Amino acid sequence: MYYTLEEVEMESWKILEGGLDNVSGFSSYGVHCGIKKGKNDLAAILSDTPAAAAGVFTQNRVSAAPVLVTREHLLKERKLQLVVANSGVANACTGERGIEDARKVADLAARYFKVDHRLVAVASTGVIGEFLPLTKIEKGIEELSQLLPVKKSSREATKAIMTTDTFPKERALSFSWEGKTVHLGGIAKGSGMIKPNLATMLSFIVTDLGIDALVLDQVLKEAVNQSFNRVTVDGDTSTNDMVLILANGKSGVEVKKSNDPVFSIFREALFWLTQELARDLARDGEGATKFVEIIVRGARTKEEAQKGAFTVAESPLVKTALFGEDPNWGRIMAALGRSGIEMIPDKVSLEVNGITLVEGGMKAKGVEREEAQEAMKKKELKIIVDLGIGEGEFEVWTCDLSLEYVRINSHYS
Repeated sequence: MYYTLEEVEMESWKILEGGLDNVSGFSSYGVHCGIKKGKNDLAAILSDTPAAAAGVFTQNRVSAAPVLVTREHLLKERKLQLVVANSGVANACTGERGIEDARKVADLAARYFKVDHRLVAVASTGVIGEFLPLTKIEKGIEELSQLLPVKKSSREATKAIMTTDTFPKERALSFSWEGKTVHLGGIAKGSGMIKPNLATMLSFIVTDLGIDALVLDQVLKEAVNQSFNRVTVDGDTSTNDMVLILANGKSGVEVKKSNDPVFSIFREALFWLTQELARDLARDGEGATKFVEIIVRGARTKEEAQKGAFTVAESPLVKTALFGEDPNWGRIMAALGRSGIEMIPDKVSLEVNGITLVEGGMKAKGVEREEAQEAMKKKELKIIVDLGIGEGEFEVWTCDLSLEYVRINSHYS
């Protein structure tokens, strides 16, 4: 489920400004090291102590070097203390040298920050096929090591991992438990090449809860399936996807097992945090002018609802109609029809922002085109399709496909 702000307030959570800065024992910052022109391009996130950690990574068979190295560190230790991430160069499709370079970045960071190199995660995003400029990155790491943990800024770190993003994405919240306060903070980047099984996206989440690494791994996978894996911008899965979570226990609240009473509160809070970041990714899709929720309900199964929703969300014809504010509901019907799911056209109904456009598989009576067009002009659209044959339901978050998307990706490198 998706939590609205009103539901969050009912849960007695507190929404916070400042992303990662709220979480005890963590500091982060971003600097310009020279990979990109005049913009932050190197970030570090530091825990005062080794933290329990978990990660979810791209399922693209062409996985970038930092994905391989970070996964290796995480599987061996199940702990992290430092994350170093660069933008501008993906370090993907770079062979053995790419892996050696990713390890060098981890070693350099370990030396400058005085932590064990096995507790360093590395991440990259940017152009595929280019090698990391290690001299520039070393200079940036040195600068960051002199700033942290005294000077910190989640916003500067967030800006350092952005590529074609138009705004930084950071969220934070807290909740109380037996007189103590637990904080969660997260940042993310991603605009294009976004498709479930993650995307050309990075997300780093930190919490001061104490929690067993195996339990943390379990809940992170659940959270990712409820959030980042519901986003699609263009149907492409990237090479560098990574979601990491670090938990250092500084709050004094501890979870050892998933049946501990506080675990369910943390789980729901993590769901909210990741969902908000995921929805921000869809809002900031490359060239996007619309944020679009697509809900398919009444399907035979949840899996069929999911397949139908993603088929609609990824249809170029549907997405361009959304950009053109054209209430061409026939494109949605056609996408559903070719999705391969079970459906009876005569039972389908469809609405956009509360305006019913389709009833019984046909144009709804009494709806004027002008009314439908007015609904399409909204910056946020909610499309609800009811197949009318079962209980399966799934929600996907996406955006429109604009001329600007073509411009950005026609000369990205």
